[in-house]
Amino acid sequence: MMITVMMVALLGLANGHMIMNTPTPYNYRTQPWVMVHPLREPELNLPFPCQGSTHIDEITHMTAGQPQLVKFTGGGQHGGGSCQFSLTYEYPPPADISKWKTIYTIIGGCPTGYEGNLPVIGTDQDGRAEGPQCPEPDSPRTDCIRSFNIPIPKDVPSGNATFAWTWFNKIGNREYYMNCAPVSITGGSSDTAFFDSLPTMFAANMPGLPTCFKGSEGVLNIPNPGRFGRVLEPPKLDVAGTCSNVTEPPVFEDPSAPPAVPALEGNMPGPATTAQAPPPPPAVTKIQVPSPAVPTTLLTVTRSSSSSTASTTLSAPPTPSGNFICVEETHFGTCNNGLAIPQSVAAGTKCVDGVIVRVN
Repeated sequence: MMITVMMVALLGLANGHMIMNTPTPYNYRTQPWVMVHPLREPELNLPFPCQGSTHIDEITHMTAGQPQLVKFTGGGQHGGGSCQFSLTYEYPPPADISKWKTIYTIIGGCPTGYEGNLPVIGTDQDGRAEGPQCPEPDSPRTDCIRSFNIPIPKDVPSGNATFAWTWFNKIGNREYYMNCAPVSITGGSSDTAFFDSLPTMFAANMPGLPTCFKGSEGVLNIPNPGRFGRVLEPPKLDVAGTCSNVTEPPVFEDPSAPPAVPALEGNMPGPATTAQAPPPPPAVTKIQVPSPAVPTTLLTVTRSSSSSTASTTLSAPPTPSGNFICVEETHFGTCNNGLAIPQSVAAGTKCVDGVIVRVN
């Protein structure tokens, strides 16, 4: 009976709240589909972070200093709300919130400015509910699901990481949503100084953390949102609970703006700058095993002879499909029915005992 109830609940979740679908999250096409559910809700008590999801369906490639397109799908937009975009470089994604650093914050209007829930107009290829999409990223329209070009700071470290979208909905219960995606970042820094200086992801509405009381409606003014972001809807000032009662909306910097030009004598204007169109969104690598007719591209995964520890969770034998392995220090692979495709690690990293680590 318990199994039946759980399966019915999970099937119902496929048509639930909003999820991030670009970059591709963990378990996007692999059951159970729990991305639509808030963390630590009593029904399923899904854990922080990422609802416990770690199965890699696709890895999205990002370039430091360039924008990443983030898109959403699903029903139950709950009037939008406030959200953050964060990174961690640990795998599996750590339960220690201090390991997650925020690169961008949006106050209100995330991922829509519509009052209530948009109409369902169909389903996506996996059967999830779908609402009307805005025609272009960063749209000012309020009658559609927005997508955003999120700047990836130029000084974040290169390497394998997890990109997270966290969301405090405007209308509804005191909830906290989190979707996570495996990514590979190139063109970034070789050290963590900038990353370490970023604010820690704001988390709430879970046991042991602040409760942001919204009553029936409210736009959360996320405390310590960082330098980069935007305000799409003014925060509602009576949103407090045990969260910090920040009353003024933040003032954000433009991460793509050039350094300020010193004023010239006689108050003459500085040189004009020309806006440049953002580059196209980074490519996505699909993790798919090719036909056995090309055996030279595959690695057969066998039981490891080395002992495993808590820090080598990904390489502990036997190696099931979806798990991460080291082929050698310069290559890794994702297991699929006993086979894996060797892929190069990012510059400045190496693969050791099933974990991508930075080279000192």
